[in-house]
Amino acid sequence: MKIHEIKVHQEFDAPVEQVWEAFNDHVTFGKIMGQKVQRIVDSAEPGNVNGAGSVRSMRLPTGPFEETIIKSEKPALIEYKITKGTPLHYHYGTIQFTGLPDARSAVNYRAWLQVSAHRPDRGKGPGKRNRRWTRKLCQTAEKIEKSRAIFKQFI
Repeated sequence: MKIHEIKVHQEFDAPVEQVWEAFNDHVTFGKIMGQKVQRIVDSAEPGNVNGAGSVRSMRLPTGPFEETIIKSEKPALIEYKITKGTPLHYHYGTIQFTGLPDARSAVNYRAWLQVSAHRPDRGKGPGKRNRRWTRKLCQTAEKIEKSRAIFKQFI
């Protein structure tokens, strides 16, 4: 099964710390992505309930799923993986933050995903659902690309 990669680069007219905070907060991240996101497990990191070990829940038209934050390094990096409720065989993502001159910042989002194998003998089953899920993930990546204007509401 092929692993697909999504890459998005976006620059913002805000300091890197401010951008990192917006992406780090699960509820704000959901607003940026146009999804309802809820933190269901707090991180044990002092001062960052959305840090490593925290779990956020969201729902797409294909169904609910949970993402677990693997690494949270302020203000440089957030790593996560989907840990429950997905038709994907594999999904891992990184969001890297870089400070730029003039109090600007850049976000580099990368996600790797692999859908479960389609079995032709199953008709409309998992193959159709997985194609729909992959399409929705690509649409989410497009939202990140277009989020510059939306993002200004949250900083």
